[in-house]
Amino acid sequence: MRIVAGIILIVAATVNALGGGFYLLGGALTTGGMSTDAEMGMETAGTQSAAGSQSAQPVEESKKDSSGTGIFWVVFGLFLWVLFILQIVGAIMLFQNRAQMFIFIVCALSVIAEIVGQINVGFVFWQVFGLVGGVLGIIGARGIGSARGIGKAKAAPPAAPAQGGITQS
Repeated sequence: MRIVAGIILIVAATVNALGGGFYLLGGALTTGGMSTDAEMGMETAGTQSAAGSQSAQPVEESKKDSSGTGIFWVVFGLFLWVLFILQIVGAIMLFQNRAQMFIFIVCALSVIAEIVGQINVGFVFWQVFGLVGGVLGIIGARGIGSARGIGKAKAAPPAAPAQGGITQS
């Protein structure tokens, strides 16, 4: 179970690295393009009449909304890149049967990232890797302590037999 979860987490990490790059690129283009358009709008707004500037206000508000979306995409893309590294380390820890709590955290973040991605852009096929890898990683990490013998009580050694030593008289 842990080996399969580790392999799926590595595939999910690769997909998250690519997706994080696309989120960064899209967010940077959206945010960067909006700031230049806003600057151009400010220059032309001074030459327009009062009636023309009133009609430009809804356009500027929609640009602010798009800029906020672009910033979200940039932050989410950076989060996916950090998660890429964490998933690789988590997969290695799954292979080595170590760091149970770290694996829990990484797998929970993997599932959360896929849910946020589904909310943001809708369901796409490759999000299945992050969801399945996260769930299997949590299930596999639950058995790490018992697989290494941690938490099992060991029986006490048998008592030494009494030997004829000092007697009281």
